[in-house]
Amino acid sequence: MGQFKLFTKSIVFSTRSRRRFFTFVAVFAILSGATIILINFFDGFSRQELLDQRGIVLKASAFGDEAASPLSLAEATLNSPTGIGIDDGDTLEGASKVIFYKYVDFGSTLRIFSLHPSYPWAFSDLKPNNLAKGHFPHSTHQVLVSEDIIMTLADTQDGNQIFTKPGLGTSFTLGSNETDDFELSISGIFKKPFAAEKDTREWIFLTENAFKTLVNPSHLNLLDNEIYIHSITVIAGGDVFTGGTYTRVDELAARLEPLSEGANANFLDPEFTPKSEKEELRNMMFLSLLFGLFGTFVVSTLYSYLITRFRRREVAVLKAMGYSKWSVRIVVLSEILVVAVTGFVLGLLAIQGFIYLTRSSAYVYNIVFSSTALLSFLAVVLSSIPGFILITTRILGVRPIEIFRQK
Repeated sequence: MGQFKLFTKSIVFSTRSRRRFFTFVAVFAILSGATIILINFFDGFSRQELLDQRGIVLKASAFGDEAASPLSLAEATLNSPTGIGIDDGDTLEGASKVIFYKYVDFGSTLRIFSLHPSYPWAFSDLKPNNLAKGHFPHSTHQVLVSEDIIMTLADTQDGNQIFTKPGLGTSFTLGSNETDDFELSISGIFKKPFAAEKDTREWIFLTENAFKTLVNPSHLNLLDNEIYIHSITVIAGGDVFTGGTYTRVDELAARLEPLSEGANANFLDPEFTPKSEKEELRNMMFLSLLFGLFGTFVVSTLYSYLITRFRRREVAVLKAMGYSKWSVRIVVLSEILVVAVTGFVLGLLAIQGFIYLTRSSAYVYNIVFSSTALLSFLAVVLSSIPGFILITTRILGVRPIEIFRQK
């Protein structure tokens, strides 16, 4: 209990010199933010970067081709001469995720797509930088609409029509009649991708759960052969840190390639970034991460040195009172940790704010509760420990006589 009280009192005492405290907190916040971004790149929550590293996209060959028959969900099982057999919701050996992006035509003017709420950027025709306002939908009753969408309000009695452009938060319903409507609220507005320029229908995107709810018997009541495939994205498994994922991407792409061969091929050639083009970027990011951790080590060592310089008298008093060397270490370690942890929290909040301001608020909760936050915390805090150890001999060398040498 005595050691715990010493630890808590040292934390309170660490803020006595506010200028020094806040200066180093700001430095740790900057280093923490950089570390979070770099680990985020490796850990798989960096949106488009993850698709570039680990994604393989199979686009339905008939999509957008009015002369060809669209590929239905019932026909989209990934069967090939290589023995691959994957249905919607199944897994594939070597992959961490297989996502079927589906669509239905609601009349002749509206095309409704499904989005996976955790992987919306893996929809090959909708990238994060296509967002003009708001964020990707991540709940059942949210919807993403194109910025040029027009809604028509008809007056059946007088034969008048009113055209309106909806904004963020606008609510509307979808359904085959007035009694089975499905209520939605606009969470984001996007710029229509290049692939949709020739499509006269309006595009809207729902989460996978919302899409399933809309097409079930209580609403549109559509069968699998009435639901069509836009594309299938395969996310390779493995560890990006060691580069094993890159090899797995190439292997998976080679296994999926036969699906694009033959006269009746349902898919185009797999879209992916080869391993050879990713290694250089990975090595650069890895070196940047090591440099960031080294910077944390240098800053923590400098801060440890300043503590030994400005808190010599307090350490001398503790030693004169009979405190052990371990107790003195706790005094110094507690101040280093409170600065590192405070800086990390501020850096994490800054990254969250940046994500929100860059129109990706759907990812805010992902970073906080993902392994990225944990790995970044361990990297920042643990990299400050070696600096403390290096400076320990200096602080332990303070003698009780120092009480009388300082004013």
